[in-house]
Amino acid sequence: MFSHTLTPSQIKEIYEELKCDEIIEMPPSIKEAWQNVTEETDINIFKKFLLENLKKDDYVLIQGEWGFTYNMVNFAKNNGYVPIYFGNYRNSQEYMEGDRVIKKAIFIHTKFKRY
Repeated sequence: MFSHTLTPSQIKEIYEELKCDEIIEMPPSIKEAWQNVTEETDINIFKKFLLENLKKDDYVLIQGEWGFTYNMVNFAKNNGYVPIYFGNYRNSQEYMEGDRVIKKAIFIHTKFKRY
């Protein structure tokens, strides 16, 4: 439950450090909904996806819109999953362009962490 593509080092950590056998990605329609959460987005599509694809003690990577992330972390814990997130080093720069704030950020993965 995240918006970007996993990097080779993240995939390596998933298999070697977390000892996962498989990475299950959201289908494109569900991933697109996660990337573009609006007031009309039904959080139950994400909950249904987890219930249909995970078993107790499976890791679930959750990072995204704050309210949905909070809700899904609690849902994962309540259903026996292990919610994790990306630990990272961030180098960011902000500047004004008229009435808009433009932000450029470079993220360097450090380690997956448990919520």
